[in-house]
Amino acid sequence: MYREESLEEISDGRVYTENDMVRADTGNCSGCRQVCCKGMDNSIVLDPSDVHRMTVCLNTTFEELMKGAVEIHIVDGIMLPNLAMNKDTDACSFLGNDNMCTIHNARPGVCRLFPLGRYWEDDDNYSYILQRNQCHKDNLSKIKVKKWINNPSDARYDKFIKDWHRYLTRIRRAVSDIRGSSGDETQIRTICMYTLKTFYLTPYGGDDDFFEQIGTRISGAIHAMGMD
Repeated sequence: MYREESLEEISDGRVYTENDMVRADTGNCSGCRQVCCKGMDNSIVLDPSDVHRMTVCLNTTFEELMKGAVEIHIVDGIMLPNLAMNKDTDACSFLGNDNMCTIHNARPGVCRLFPLGRYWEDDDNYSYILQRNQCHKDNLSKIKVKKWINNPSDARYDKFIKDWHRYLTRIRRAVSDIRGSSGDETQIRTICMYTLKTFYLTPYGGDDDFFEQIGTRISGAIHAMGMD
């Protein structure tokens, strides 16, 4: 999700690498003044890796998640899934009665990063930022960025994040071009539905690794839509 604010408005004004120390450790949220997993509307956008981890963890399908835990919204011009808020509590559907995440090991990348975020310098490179006024915990501790993210598939995940970002950038540009020329909403919907079906609705099964499968799908989608 793109944001229009300046770096200074949304962060402490610094950018970090994975080997930098940053004051982001929440200490398992112990003693927090306010539960942050509420009132997030549709801001927790899910990428294919997020959905894959959730379906494996919960032994379910994307279609089942869509019955309550996940919903679809327009994000920067295209349709993408996001975590749904509970209609009664306005809290994340996976927030337990103890105010702790019930899918912590399979939580989405946005949640895994928090209170950090990604700052894209261009279509191929990003750094990390410490988001301002997002975490309500006092006295966060310093921790190395890489340790905080704690992703066991660092290199492959990093490649996926960049490939997926480039793919979405191309899709957004294509949609913008269509709206600027023919304005054909049917064509735009076809592009969006193709993306949802290819990367979210179609399971990642068999013996092949997820990162191998997603790489093949991204390359195939770019070729199929004539964006290579």
